[in-house]
Amino acid sequence: MKLIQTSVWLSSFLSIAAQEACNSTCQAVFKGALAGESASWISKNVTLDEFYSTPANASGAKPGALLRWEFISRADSNTKYTAPAGMSIARFMYMTEDMDRSAIPATAFVLLPYKRPVPGKPLNTLVNPHGTAGFIRNCAPSNHKDLYQEWNGPYALAHAGYAVIAPDYAGQGSDIPQGFMYEAGYLHAADVAYALIAARTALGSLLSEEYVVVGHSEGGMSSWRTNERLAMPGQEALQKAGKFLGSVAIAPALRPLDLMPESVRRANGGPIGGANAIFLLQSLNKLYPKTKFLETYLTKQVRDMLPLLDQGCIGTGSALFANFTSVQTFTNTSWIQHPDAVDWQKRYNGAGPYPLAAPMLVIQGITDPLVYANNTEIDFNRTCAAYPKSKVSLKLYPESDHMVIRQTAQQEYLVWIKERFDHVKVQDGCHMETVQTISNTFRNVAAYYSGSNRP
Repeated sequence: MKLIQTSVWLSSFLSIAAQEACNSTCQAVFKGALAGESASWISKNVTLDEFYSTPANASGAKPGALLRWEFISRADSNTKYTAPAGMSIARFMYMTEDMDRSAIPATAFVLLPYKRPVPGKPLNTLVNPHGTAGFIRNCAPSNHKDLYQEWNGPYALAHAGYAVIAPDYAGQGSDIPQGFMYEAGYLHAADVAYALIAARTALGSLLSEEYVVVGHSEGGMSSWRTNERLAMPGQEALQKAGKFLGSVAIAPALRPLDLMPESVRRANGGPIGGANAIFLLQSLNKLYPKTKFLETYLTKQVRDMLPLLDQGCIGTGSALFANFTSVQTFTNTSWIQHPDAVDWQKRYNGAGPYPLAAPMLVIQGITDPLVYANNTEIDFNRTCAAYPKSKVSLKLYPESDHMVIRQTAQQEYLVWIKERFDHVKVQDGCHMETVQTISNTFRNVAAYYSGSNRP
């Protein structure tokens, strides 16, 4: 009850502070979105949850160290989460690394299938970095009853017989001074590798030595960046995660600074859609405090609404800012050329091109309004021009947007993943294909799942 009272008081207080920026209609939309989102949180305030607090054994621990581990009890799994019957959930805290390679804490969850597909053999292992969930610590997928992407992600993977390791990313769940570093692909790659290393400490021979990384949106970018980082020199610590077989990058949000002007151009004075750019500026503001990204580049109305945004996740952000134009959001868009932003995209985001450590499948919806197909093609072509022997395929899906693609392409990428574990040879070189649909009457609206305990 204490957590709920704290949340209600905070919401009421901030509603008064933001009253001019967010009118009564806006407040009603905000409260409805926040209520819906917070109903999905396991902990209403992770800052008061012992699991998400940094334990004493973090001091001196190296990246890859396992700090805390717990299997979710059957009682809690049955009542608090919506994973399909037969699946086991665990969550854990481990050490990953910052840009200077110092150790920082992160959290993750594990999803295990009901049985081993092959008796006596380890489970083929996937790491599943997630798409944009939000900015605050509460938005960690391990804190979500549907584990955030449900059948669009971890449920489908575990149902296919894989062990699924899913990092929350450092700062989303865990407490670090710089906060969650949104779209920081170079660092998310470290979260991927060290989460698997830490999970091996707990699960041992249950996990295969070989692994594949698969993710969507921010997670698609993380999958791509993992493939690149593992090929870089000086990554021996990350390579201890096991034998990397390849990655699947679904609608990868690769270069945010390149996507932003395209969003403004396509909007043509209309809404640019959602809070993603605001999340990025919040992260830049913490990483480069002297530049004052929020004060300089966000309008007063948006700045006054940030306390509302900071109560929720991506759904709340969409409710607050989905109808905002570029002019309503930014004082100007020159921030995308600021030297600190350019430095961020090169170092934190890890924008290449770079060589790949293993084969990669890129999945992209042609009608994606957030990650544009032409931008993904540009990055694909950059990699292929610089490293023509890269084993990478780009599959383009007609009439599939950013969310639909997770469902229309699921059959394709599950087959591709299985082939990697079956050691099917991948042809050298780059290959691009537009998928041919059976008909033009297929459903092209994304469906979402939330389990219930109805008989």
